[in-house]
Amino acid sequence: MKAEASAPTGPDDVKRRNRGDRMRILVIGQSVRNIAISALRAGHSVVAADCYCDLDLVEAVEAQRLRIEDLVDADRINAIIESVDPDAVVMGPGVETVRINGYRVLNNSPDRILRVSDKLWLARWLEERGYPHPTTWDGEPPYGCRMILKPRIGAGGCGCRIFEGGAVPPGYIIQEFVEGVPASASVICDGSDARTIAVNEQLSGTTWLNAYGFRYCGNITPLDVDGDMRKRIARTAEEIVAGLGLVGSNGVDFILKGKIPVVIEVNPRFQGSLDSVELSTGISVFQAHLNAFDGRLPERCREMRFAGRAVLYSSERFRVDHDLRGITSCIADVPQPGTVIEMGEPVLSILATGSVRDEVMRSLKERRDAIVGSVKRNFS
Repeated sequence: MKAEASAPTGPDDVKRRNRGDRMRILVIGQSVRNIAISALRAGHSVVAADCYCDLDLVEAVEAQRLRIEDLVDADRINAIIESVDPDAVVMGPGVETVRINGYRVLNNSPDRILRVSDKLWLARWLEERGYPHPTTWDGEPPYGCRMILKPRIGAGGCGCRIFEGGAVPPGYIIQEFVEGVPASASVICDGSDARTIAVNEQLSGTTWLNAYGFRYCGNITPLDVDGDMRKRIARTAEEIVAGLGLVGSNGVDFILKGKIPVVIEVNPRFQGSLDSVELSTGISVFQAHLNAFDGRLPERCREMRFAGRAVLYSSERFRVDHDLRGITSCIADVPQPGTVIEMGEPVLSILATGSVRDEVMRSLKERRDAIVGSVKRNFS
C-alpha cells in the first residue's frame, strides 16, 4: 500500500491530519481522486477503485481500476468491498445508489439520494416551502419564457440544453431559465442540523476550458460577493440540507439573480468543489464528512484565500504520451501516459490559489495555456 505517500494534488496548503482514530477507507466510483486524497490527508488508510487510476491517485494510495460497466454491477461492487474489507466505504460518482451489505457506508441512503436527485420532486419540495426556484414542468410547458430541458436525474450539467419546443423526452423536465451568476454552497449535515463550510462560484460552460452549454467545469472559492450575501446563501443552504435530512457532505446549487439566490438543485454527495474548498479554507472536507455521521459538525470557518479548480476538456481526440505534470505545477486528475482521451472528455483539473479572484483566474488560464500548447505540439 502507498497510503503514507504525500498527496500531490496542488498547492500544499491543506495540512494532513494525523489522528488516533485512523480508519481503513475504501472510496469507490467513476472518479474518486479528490475524495480519496482528502481522506488520506485526514490521516486515514485509503484504498481507491475508479475508472481512471490517474497518476496522482495511484502514487498516493492503493488503487484498482474499474470498468464503466462495473458501476452498474452491484455484485461486482460488493465483491470489491469484501476483498478490501474496509472499516467504512464511501460510494462516489456513479455508484452512490448501489446497495451495500455488511459494511459501514458513509453516504446518504440510496432511497434518499434518488429522491433528492429527482429534480421534479425537489422542485415541488422547494416550492411548498417558499424557496425561490425556477418554475418546473414535467410535460410541455406554456410558451413565453426562455426554458431549459434537463434530465430529471442527472448531474454536472450533462444533457441540459435550451428548450426550443416540441415533445419533452421521457425522463426529462423543463425549467424556467434563470439568468445570473452560478454559485453553490458546500454543507456538512448530521441529519437534522447543518453547517455551511463554503460558498463557491461555479464555472459552467466556460469556453476557455472547452466546455459549452451548461457543463460543469470547476469552482472558485469563495464566491466573490459581499459577506451578507454569502451568509444569506449559507443559511438558505443549511435550512434546505437539514430539512431534507441529509448526512455528511452535500451541496446546494444556486443562480444569484441580482440580490436573490435562486435554488437550482441539491447534490446529496461530495461535490466537485472539494479541492477549492479545502485550498481556500484549510478544512478537511472528508474528516468533516466522517464526523457528521457521528453527530459532530465543524466549527464555522473563514476563507484564508481564494482558490480555484478548473476542469479542462479535450477539443479533439488525442493520446497522452507523457506525464503532463512536467508541463506545469498544480494539476490533478492527471491521466497516465497511453490514455486515449476522446473529444469532449475531461483531460485533467487545474488548481490555483491567490489573494483575489482575478489572481486565481489568471493562474488557471496560464496553466491551461501551457497544457494545451504542450499537448498540441506533441499531438502534431
